[in-house]
Amino acid sequence: MKTEYRPAVRDRWRVRGRRKLLDRMRVLVEPVGTRLLDLGGGTGVTTMVFGDGARERVVLEPSEGKIRRAQKAHAPLTMVAGVAEAIPFEPGRFDRVTSMMSFHHFSDGAVACREAFRVLSPGGRFVVYDFDRGPPPARVLAFFVVHFRHRPNPFRSPEELEQLIRDSGFHDVRRETFGAGAFIVAAR
Repeated sequence: MKTEYRPAVRDRWRVRGRRKLLDRMRVLVEPVGTRLLDLGGGTGVTTMVFGDGARERVVLEPSEGKIRRAQKAHAPLTMVAGVAEAIPFEPGRFDRVTSMMSFHHFSDGAVACREAFRVLSPGGRFVVYDFDRGPPPARVLAFFVVHFRHRPNPFRSPEELEQLIRDSGFHDVRRETFGAGAFIVAAR
């Protein structure tokens, strides 16, 4: 007997509030028939939307609580505990690697990009969406991170993120402004 996927109410609201962003992410990822890895994908609720049609969906998430929430909801994807700077998969394992609104949480963005490059198959695609440190939403978030968590400002400009990805060996790197952030799409 197959168990029905039932995400938490807060996760369903998260999807509802991000519908346009998720629709654009899906177009850029082109998930159908691919092996997809989402870095920092939380409970996987957004991965389920933009990764619909992928033959395999894996979420790499450092929060055990979010992994438990996904498992409790019976999310039809694979949840793996870990961080983007040390992806626990062999080289060339995935056709798509994504990071949606999580890149600013990575402790070392350059290492995370090199790891994404490593686990992508030749011709694979890396799609990142993160906040631009310039517009008000990111400035407010950065204020709280810097002043209450006592960490440096984790946000990069889209140009900086694009260059970081390019420096990691990716080619055909392009940037697309969207809402309070930008997509960076690159090929391995």
